[in-house]
Amino acid sequence: MNWAVIMAGGSGTRFWPESRKHRAKQFLDLFGPKTLLEQTFDRVKKVIPPSRILVFTASDKAASTAKLLPIPRSQVIGEPAGRNTAPCAAWAASLVLKKDPSAVLGIFPADHFIKDEITFSKVLRVAFGQADGSGMPVTLGIKPDQPHTGYGYLEIAGKKATVRGTPVFFLKRFHEKPALAQARAYLRSKKFLWNAGIFIWRADCLLETTRRELPAVFKTIVKLAAGGISAVVAKKLFTKVPNISIDHGLMEKLSGGILTIPVSMGWNDVGSWASLGDLLPVDRAGNLSVGTNILVESSGNVVKGTGRLIATVGLKDHVVVDTGDAILVCPVSKTESIRKIVVELQKRKMHRFL
Repeated sequence: MNWAVIMAGGSGTRFWPESRKHRAKQFLDLFGPKTLLEQTFDRVKKVIPPSRILVFTASDKAASTAKLLPIPRSQVIGEPAGRNTAPCAAWAASLVLKKDPSAVLGIFPADHFIKDEITFSKVLRVAFGQADGSGMPVTLGIKPDQPHTGYGYLEIAGKKATVRGTPVFFLKRFHEKPALAQARAYLRSKKFLWNAGIFIWRADCLLETTRRELPAVFKTIVKLAAGGISAVVAKKLFTKVPNISIDHGLMEKLSGGILTIPVSMGWNDVGSWASLGDLLPVDRAGNLSVGTNILVESSGNVVKGTGRLIATVGLKDHVVVDTGDAILVCPVSKTESIRKIVVELQKRKMHRFL
């Protein structure tokens, strides 16, 4: 059967000051009344029944996550520490294999935006079928529409098949985030896709690859999935496993043994405040304004308030966010550096702003 794990353990520091320890990015309602996590769950449940969806999050957020979603608390797994996506995926695979030895596992980030959910569902069904039949992992690759330097890339090889109108290719290799000139070359070649971080893999194959490539992760995950250990011991074990992504730890070790499906579905990883300007309605001057704001002779800004008036004059290409206890002012071009504010707050022990 088909299963899913939604990974909701990230901190989302680039969305400070709204994103805090108690309310990370995936718990923000950036696109309407529902949080990013709820929207992800709603998308996935159109293909996978809620009874076969697991959610991994930080242990201190597990109870509140279970209240947010229409699933039992037992399907929300609290990670004792953040150790990236490979340990999370292996842990999920180990758990579902105990219930279903033939399980095919879809792995989804909790904090992305997908506009075309019909295409997402269609491609996902093809991906599950391909992963089940071949035993190979399948990754969804986003067809690029610009030379983006903030995403990793997938280089496609020859076509494997066309299934219900959806082409499936062999993946040649993963590529790190490129410089602009390289990204332009990737775009021109039409052989490269953005890595969306969405993977579909037979659970037994995922776990066997973990045993072979990440033995330290495998040994710990098997103990955790077996249960019967205290929270203190679980934290001690989990904090010692390698902090590594599924891309670097597992996928890149399978050169020639991965499939990819190119897709255009209005995908965005919602990586920073700047990305909201591409996803929400803007005024004639290109301003995204949320709250009580007056923007005079201002253009290309993202301005978000919580009740107080925000007024700007002659402001161009900036992010302004007011949460009541903190105000962020940052050029749109520097939103990737917002995480440095969090680091500085930690150094100064200004914990009430974290």
